[in-house]
Amino acid sequence: MAEPPANPIDPASELGFEEAMDRLERIIERIESGEAGLEESIREYEAGAKLLKRCRAILERAEQRVAKLDLESLDPGEGSTGTPRGPDDGDS
Repeated sequence: MAEPPANPIDPASELGFEEAMDRLERIIERIESGEAGLEESIREYEAGAKLLKRCRAILERAEQRVAKLDLESLDPGEGSTGTPRGPDDGDS
């Protein structure tokens, strides 16, 4: 039996972080449980690798956004003193 043609658009590339992680966890469970045969396990592994790549890319972008926000919050040109305030630095 011939395999279906490869989808040119990777469905993992459209998933959000949480959904990609959920799918990845389900793949890991199926492979570890042994419920999938060898060929299916290989396909699942390939799908899991794509999901992992997607999750890492999302996390990398999030880290970059946080770093940018940190730099912006320390910019004295924004009216700030440039000193970050901690949770106990309130106006009490």
